[in-house]
Amino acid sequence: MSKRLLVVLSMLSIIALVVGGCQNQPTVEEIVAKMREIEASTEDAHGVVELAVHNLGADAEMVVEVWEKRPNKTRIEMVESSDAEFAGAVMVADGEQVWVYLPEENRVRVGEVGVDEPSSPREIVQFMDEILERVLDTSDVRLVGEEDVAGTPTYKLEFTPREGEETLLPAGSTTTLWVDQERWVVLQAHFSAGAAGEGWMRVRSYELNTGLPDSIFEFEAPEGAEVTRIEYWDFVPLTLDEAKAQAEFLMVPTYVPGGATLINVFAVDETIVLHYDHSMTSFTIMQGPSPGPEDPPLGKTTEVTVRGQPASLTTSATLGTSLLTWTENGITITVAGQIGEDEVLKVAESLQ
Repeated sequence: MSKRLLVVLSMLSIIALVVGGCQNQPTVEEIVAKMREIEASTEDAHGVVELAVHNLGADAEMVVEVWEKRPNKTRIEMVESSDAEFAGAVMVADGEQVWVYLPEENRVRVGEVGVDEPSSPREIVQFMDEILERVLDTSDVRLVGEEDVAGTPTYKLEFTPREGEETLLPAGSTTTLWVDQERWVVLQAHFSAGAAGEGWMRVRSYELNTGLPDSIFEFEAPEGAEVTRIEYWDFVPLTLDEAKAQAEFLMVPTYVPGGATLINVFAVDETIVLHYDHSMTSFTIMQGPSPGPEDPPLGKTTEVTVRGQPASLTTSATLGTSLLTWTENGITITVAGQIGEDEVLKVAESLQ
């Protein structure tokens, strides 16, 4: 299954349905504890959320409708999208299979739920809890006041990265949450990182524990749609020195954007995968005698020239992703991930 699309869409559902609240002037710890308490008691949920992103080459606005049922069923439909490519897109996970349907391409991608795939809503909540703990541990959090959101009284929380800490939030950024004072719902969120961009989220509506039927989480490919099955690959962890010893062709970038650092190195058959990550930037570089484990690209594809070689560049303004592929000296090289078009080309040109 495409991890990029699956994680992005699933995160929208969690953001939309995370719940919390307070009485009087609670502490941040009390707000977080109440959010978790309500989430733990939620058996199913349905909501509609608006989202806008303007960063890392992404300039997108969308409205998503989400259904979730414990322990591992999810349905997400793109109600509105500024990117025609994703208009009407549907993602369904029934706990065993995951489907992604793109009407514009009339194509369905289907795959089994992998061991490490964050496809279960419960797994995503746990992951988000871990991120929240990390943010709390490395950020200054303030309750900055009370405001009305669409006529509803909320408490306003502000997160800023603590100087000198290795934080998930970019330096100089600010994240603000508006929490419903009575229902413990995050009704609105805003992220601002200056030149790195900004994004916002607003909950239009939600309902909890209504007894959603399992039929909501069933999917049947539309007649005539192309069905593509996504297979999983066996990743073998390596050190960078081990990878260089195993693959004499391996090149490493001398330019890395956004403060990203090398996090993991893997071997997939004869392909070497380098994964770089930091805050809002995350990408991989795959090199081998055959194409590496990258799903079919999502976005607009153009032909470019990289290192004197013809290359294919696929970008998605909605997801803020790029995928660049070319062949050099008999080796197929792919640079892909949450990285802008200009940056992905710079990384490619810097390989040595």
